[in-house]
Amino acid sequence: MLSKQDLIHFERKLLEKKQEIINMIETNEKSLREDYGELTAYDNHFADTATELDEREKEMMLNDNAKDLLEDVEEALERIKKGTYGICIDTGEEIPYSRLEVLPYAKRTLKAQEEFESGTVIQEEDKSFLTPPDDKRGDKRIDIADELQYEHGNSSY
Repeated sequence: MLSKQDLIHFERKLLEKKQEIINMIETNEKSLREDYGELTAYDNHFADTATELDEREKEMMLNDNAKDLLEDVEEALERIKKGTYGICIDTGEEIPYSRLEVLPYAKRTLKAQEEFESGTVIQEEDKSFLTPPDDKRGDKRIDIADELQYEHGNSSY
C-alpha cells in the first residue's frame, strides 16, 4: 500500500508530466498550423510534396499519441483523488512501486497489461454482450453469436 508521502511524490511526477505533455501538444499544434511550401504543387517535385506530407503525418501521429498520454495522466491523477491509485483496474492487485516509478500513469500490473494488449482479457463493457452462463432459453444461436463476436470482434472495435 502506498503511503501519503508516496502519493504526494507520484502526484508531483504526474503534474510535471502533464505540463510537459501540454507544452508538447501546444508546440506541435503550432507547427501543424504552419503552411509548408507554395500555394500549389504545380512547380514542386512530387517527392518534395510527399516528404512534406509524410512529416505532417508524423507530427499529427505524435500529437494524437501525446493527447492519449495526457488522458492517461489525468486518469491517474483522478485515481489519486479517489484513493484507487496504484491498484490494477483489472485484477485489483497492487501495482509494484518500481512500475509506478517508471510509468506513474500505469493502471495495470505488468501481467494484466500484457494480457490486455494480447486481447485475452474481456473488458467489463464487452461482458455485457455475452449470454449469461445460466441462460435457460435454449437458443444456441445466441451462443454462436457470442463466440463469433469474441473471436472476431464487432463494429465497435
